[in-house]
Amino acid sequence: MNYRKATFLVLGLSCFLTMTLWAQTSPAGAAQQKDQTQAYADLMRKNLRTEKQSIVDAAMELEAADKAKFWAVYEKYQQELNGIGDQRMANIKKYADNYANMTDAIADQLAITALNIEDQNKALRRKYYAQFKAAMNARVAARFLQVESALGHLIDLQLASQIPLIK
Repeated sequence: MNYRKATFLVLGLSCFLTMTLWAQTSPAGAAQQKDQTQAYADLMRKNLRTEKQSIVDAAMELEAADKAKFWAVYEKYQQELNGIGDQRMANIKKYADNYANMTDAIADQLAITALNIEDQNKALRRKYYAQFKAAMNARVAARFLQVESALGHLIDLQLASQIPLIK
C-alpha cells in the first residue's frame, strides 16, 4: 500500500469514527446508539491501528535487519499510545454527551484533560525517541518522530474539522 493511499484511509476512518461519536448527541435514540457507537469506535480504532502499522512501515523505509529492532520498540510505544488514545476518546465522548448543556465547569474539565493528554503525548514521543535512538540511531529516531507527528496532525485535523466548537 503506498503512503498516500494509506494516509487517505486514515483520514476516512477517523472521519467515520467522529461521525459515529456525534450521533450520540441526538436527543432521540441516544441511549440506543451508545452501544452501537462504542462498537463502531472499537472497530475503527482496530482498523486504524492495522493501517497505521502499514503506513509507518512504508514511511520508515528500514532494511530487513533493522525492522525487528524497530518494531520491538514500536509495539511498546503503540501500547502506551493506545492508553492515551483511550483517554482522548473518553474526553471526546464526554464533550459529545455534554455539548447541548455545556457549563463552564465541564468546559474547564474538558480543556484541562485535553491539555494533559497533549502533555502525555509529547512525553511519550520524547521517551520513545530516546529508546529508538539507543536501539538504532538518531536518524531513525528522528524519522519516527516525523512519521508519528505527521499521522497525529492528520488525525487531529480531521477530528477538529468534525467536532463543533463550544457554544
